[in-house]
Amino acid sequence: MKTTIFSLVAVTVALLSLASPTRAGNITLEGGPTFTPPDAFTNNTIRADTTVGVEGGLVHLQGGATISAASSDTASISVSGTYGATAGEMFSLAYSFTVDLNVPGPATYTISAPSGVAVTGSFAVAVHGTLMPGLHKYQGRMMARKFPTNQSGDFAGTVTLHFGSATAQPSAGTAELNIQQIDFELDTAAATLETPSRAQNLSTRGKVGRGNDVLIGGFIITGTDNKQIVLRAIGPSLMPPTVTDPLLDPILELHDSTGAIIDTNNNWKQNNPADRAVLTDNHLAPTRDAESALVETLAPGEYTAIVRGVGASTGVALVETYDLDIATNVSKLANLSTRGNVGTGDNVMIGGLIIGGGGGGFTSVIIRGLGPSLVDAGIANALADPALELHDQDGNVIDSNDNWRDDRNMQTISNKHLAPTNDNEAALYEILPAGQYTAILSGVGGSTGVGLVETYNVDQ
Repeated sequence: MKTTIFSLVAVTVALLSLASPTRAGNITLEGGPTFTPPDAFTNNTIRADTTVGVEGGLVHLQGGATISAASSDTASISVSGTYGATAGEMFSLAYSFTVDLNVPGPATYTISAPSGVAVTGSFAVAVHGTLMPGLHKYQGRMMARKFPTNQSGDFAGTVTLHFGSATAQPSAGTAELNIQQIDFELDTAAATLETPSRAQNLSTRGKVGRGNDVLIGGFIITGTDNKQIVLRAIGPSLMPPTVTDPLLDPILELHDSTGAIIDTNNNWKQNNPADRAVLTDNHLAPTRDAESALVETLAPGEYTAIVRGVGASTGVALVETYDLDIATNVSKLANLSTRGNVGTGDNVMIGGLIIGGGGGGFTSVIIRGLGPSLVDAGIANALADPALELHDQDGNVIDSNDNWRDDRNMQTISNKHLAPTNDNEAALYEILPAGQYTAILSGVGGSTGVGLVETYNVDQ
């Protein structure tokens, strides 16, 4: 009996060893990241990590910095250490970063690895590219041929931004560098790119009036699969001092692209037991019985959510859209647009955006604040001169715009076919890491009127 047990154990261990993936090569990080020249780097949060991904065979750079182009012709970030590779493994590179380049003309970048006394040129990995003025994402992969035999030696990886030439001074200005990943990897398989995150939640807070002055939220589902979402209309829980005039009894309507009503809800507890369970299990049950919610599974297309006040009541409300199957569904919430009254103080229009899920990478969005062009849609009291501010989850202003043609990324906005039709309207192009963001739409000089705040996911 004991012999049988020991034999089974031995066979199991052997099978597990065959099933286990080959251990990746080993990289020991001994130096860096180092920054040259150090005075060119400010607001520096770039760090190197060897604890992510494959066992011991990956150096992962992430973070951001403001780089002064006037400090030097070149600015570089370097890591170094030792490596040990077995036959069949290779060095590879996966990189994804953004640069908001505020200099008159293009610059260049080079990412190289490895370099060292024990690695011949035929094993080197290097990529080169051009940095264009404005905000852009740069990403790609590169790999070297595999080691034919076991080998060890010194490892070095370098990221270089080049702002001038051998005969010219560097262009004055700054480069806002934000690294999603720069991965130097030693393994049998090539390093992979992190795919973009996606919108998990889109919301807008605004004043709900009567008639045409209700809060109207439109959203688009793109892709091929049906998507489960939650819609909410929040009012009573928006209490003073944050909101002095909350909508005490909101009612929510969902319409399809033809305008037909798909579903409606007054008080969320009037939903069927299954939908109430979805709300509760996902921690999305409103905190007040008078607030509204809908659980829907929708085909790709365009939809409209309308928030009114019961009995023609008015006040500030929040309309929200949540993606419940972001981790498993290829379709996505690609756009949210909300139309409503833009006042002053607490009554400005506030759009919320939560980015997460997906592959954890940066997400490209365009945010627009419209007003004058609504006149063409029959809105008599349209906001004449809208202004946008984008805030991070700590309340810091990331970016702002009054007139969209004044934005440094106006060409990108135009190329994405999202240029506003009126020069007084506002727009921002941003490439954002996962997190929570807030867009505030107000009127220049304290002006008021009906405005439209929109968020588009423009990742391909």
